[in-house]
Amino acid sequence: MRTIRELRQERGWTQLELANRVGVTPSSVYNWESGKFEPKASQLRALARAFAVSMDEIDFGGGEDEGGKAAA
Repeated sequence: MRTIRELRQERGWTQLELANRVGVTPSSVYNWESGKFEPKASQLRALARAFAVSMDEIDFGGGEDEGGKAAA
């Protein structure tokens, strides 16, 4: 499983680009990546389509910063 951030970065997309592809605000993407919120089922389906992966492959636990350390 890979996080939303990992999947996004593998594709070279910004948070804004992913937000536009999924139909949400960039702050939603930020909140998912930081672990503040989890995507709704419909948003998870949209993420899976955007990334061309199954929903089971997406780990939306978040809570890590760019260096891979848990956020305080």
